[in-house]
Amino acid sequence: MLNKKKWEGLISDDFLSAAALDPNLIGPTLPPIPSITFPTGTTGPTGSTGSTGNTGPTATICIRTDPNNGCSVAEGIATLAEGFASHAEGENTVASGDDSHAEGNFTIAFEFASHAEGVSSIAGGIASHAEGENTIANGRSSHAEGTDVVADGESSHAEGTLTTASGNASHAEGENTIARGFASHAEGVSSTAAAFYSHAEGENTIARGIASHAEGVETTAAGTASHAEGSLTTALGIASHAEGTDTTALGIASHAEGVNTIANANYSHAEGLNTVVNSIHLGSHIMGQNGVTRFPFSWHLANGLAVGPSLNSAVIEGLTGNLYLDGTVFFSAAADYAEMFETVDKNPIDVGYFVTLDGDKIRKANANDNYILGVVSANPAMIADASDLRWHNLFVTDEWGRTQYHEVVVPEIKDDKGRVIHPSFTKSEPILNPEWDSSQEYIPRLQRPEWVPVGLVGKLLVRDDGTCQVDGYCKSNDEGIATTSTKGYRVMKRTGPNQIMILVR
Repeated sequence: MLNKKKWEGLISDDFLSAAALDPNLIGPTLPPIPSITFPTGTTGPTGSTGSTGNTGPTATICIRTDPNNGCSVAEGIATLAEGFASHAEGENTVASGDDSHAEGNFTIAFEFASHAEGVSSIAGGIASHAEGENTIANGRSSHAEGTDVVADGESSHAEGTLTTASGNASHAEGENTIARGFASHAEGVSSTAAAFYSHAEGENTIARGIASHAEGVETTAAGTASHAEGSLTTALGIASHAEGTDTTALGIASHAEGVNTIANANYSHAEGLNTVVNSIHLGSHIMGQNGVTRFPFSWHLANGLAVGPSLNSAVIEGLTGNLYLDGTVFFSAAADYAEMFETVDKNPIDVGYFVTLDGDKIRKANANDNYILGVVSANPAMIADASDLRWHNLFVTDEWGRTQYHEVVVPEIKDDKGRVIHPSFTKSEPILNPEWDSSQEYIPRLQRPEWVPVGLVGKLLVRDDGTCQVDGYCKSNDEGIATTSTKGYRVMKRTGPNQIMILVR
């Protein structure tokens, strides 16, 4: 054993020399020392708690998930996801409805599956959607978008600025528009669709009637199925139509157009400038300026004074067929007045022949006739007794030929859904002749060969035998042809080898 002094005096080379490096001097390998496990002693007493260190910074939790509430998620600042499986994000948003979603700033999604986004928007209806700024979607499945808009009705849609869709399935768009009626539509500026299925568009328009339509500027469609368009127009009657400027259609199915016209009566039509259909003149039509109707179911051409009385230049009275004129009638080329006569033998008489009477019928004149009725006219200016529009005995007359009238009640007519097309009303009508046969087709006299127009007064062309002289006179020969004479009809001029113009009076 080395003593300490000697050990400390050894250097490294001493350790590596001698027997330590001689393999012949290495002894046998000893077995490994077995491990020894000592039993654990009892735990000593717990030492005293050390002093608390300084508080660290507060942690910010940006996303909060509640696994007990359908994994609802609130993220952002001051957000609240109250509804089951709801989602709130942004700042000061609340998703209180189940499966709802609120995002943006100060938005609230109240109902199931609702969605609010933007700024201060509220989705208050089930499955509703509010977006934009200060929008409210209260109706179920409603949609509000834009600024300060409200969708109150179910399945309604409000968009734009200050619009309200309060009717179910309604649509309001534009600025300050209101769609109040079911399935109504308001668009433009300050327009209101107040009735079911109504449509208001333009500026300050109102559609108050069911299925009505108001468009333009400050127009009102108040009647069911009415239509107002233009400027300052009003359609009050059912199925009425007002267009133009400052026009009013009051009657059922009435029509007012132009400027300052009024159709007061049912089925009436006023057009032009300052024209009026009187309320008792059903079915009348007036046009022109400054006039008022005179008859029902009649046509009027107004030509009143701007300052003075209202007047009509022409009127066709529907009841009688009478024509009233305040002026001169002009004809371009025609020059004679004619009446229709039937021939004795039912055969036609060609134009240009002199004719005479045989009772109430006519035949060609001959040289022995001391009375000549006139000349068959080719181009009369006026034809009387033509009965062109109806059988001459269609209506009952008195002994003087005056048509007799009576009051009849026109029944109410409804469509297959019970809606009134026109109400019942009373009107005056001619009395129908009981001898009238509705199965017979009426052929006007001008289209029948046995009826011819005979010129009674005016300038007429007549056939001649070549002997007549201008400024001389003529009469009929045995063939109804003009021949020279010392008296008779004045010859005005020759118009052909065998044709002259005469004056009949």
